[in-house]
Amino acid sequence: MKRRVIQIANSTQLISLPRKWAIQHGIKKGDELEIKEEGSKIIVSTEKDYKVKVIEMNIDGWGIMVPRLIHALYKKGVEEIKVNFSSEEDMGAVQSALGKEAVGYEITNQGNNFCEIKHISGELEEFESILKRTFLLLVSMSEQTLESIKKNNFNSLMNIAFLEEANNRFTTACRRFLNKGGEIKYFPRGPMYYILEGMENLADQYKYLCKHLYSLGKKNNKRESPISKNVINSFENVHAMLNRFYELFYKFDKNKLIEIAKKRKEVIDNLCSVIETSPKVQDRVLAHYLIVIAQEIFCFIGPYLVLNS
Repeated sequence: MKRRVIQIANSTQLISLPRKWAIQHGIKKGDELEIKEEGSKIIVSTEKDYKVKVIEMNIDGWGIMVPRLIHALYKKGVEEIKVNFSSEEDMGAVQSALGKEAVGYEITNQGNNFCEIKHISGELEEFESILKRTFLLLVSMSEQTLESIKKNNFNSLMNIAFLEEANNRFTTACRRFLNKGGEIKYFPRGPMYYILEGMENLADQYKYLCKHLYSLGKKNNKRESPISKNVINSFENVHAMLNRFYELFYKFDKNKLIEIAKKRKEVIDNLCSVIETSPKVQDRVLAHYLIVIAQEIFCFIGPYLVLNS
């Protein structure tokens, strides 16, 4: 649909609204519409404020997926939820879902077979600041894990794994902000949401890596043999990939983009060989996680280019 621009005097420019849309939404002379700029687009809306979402649901049979269901509604921007259930275990699952990731959700009313949840605290206002903190936290997880493995200090890995919880809070808050229409400089929003999902997935992989290597150390009473130098080198390359993308995100650099792609191929080729040939279980475990992490980082490139092309 196209509209011709009408020039009024020397400054004002007008376009007409589609007649069908105006009738559907009851637009009349003198009504005020909300105008929002997003890059080369202007969005015209009849609603100034985000519409509060209220949902009622039954969680019988959801089991261990209850927390994920609550978190999905939080990310979506839902303000109020009435949860119906049949057992105390279900109620416990709801309670466990609140606090860590769904910051601001609180149970405001509770009965024998239901509870009501409301978002009662303020919304995220500093998207850019939280996004940068999330990047820095990921880089820190990678760096600390690498240093612990270099020193063969598996006992310190559990402390690093706990950083994943902070990452979840940051990425969840940012995704809720996007879904509620918060103002950001990135357009379209979809690629930014994808990158945030990937950042949460990355933290998960570092957590799993740390916990797995830590458990291997606990199962074996004697000191674990050091990780092979070949695998350490690959970890350094994966860490460099993450660092380069963090730098690239805030300042475009074609050479860093190409470097990420080259390191990814080198890392995966090397670590696939490690999985096939290394006699050390630690090497094979670490190789598996590093392949997944390298691919996750590389998958940022697609949405990044959409944001910057």
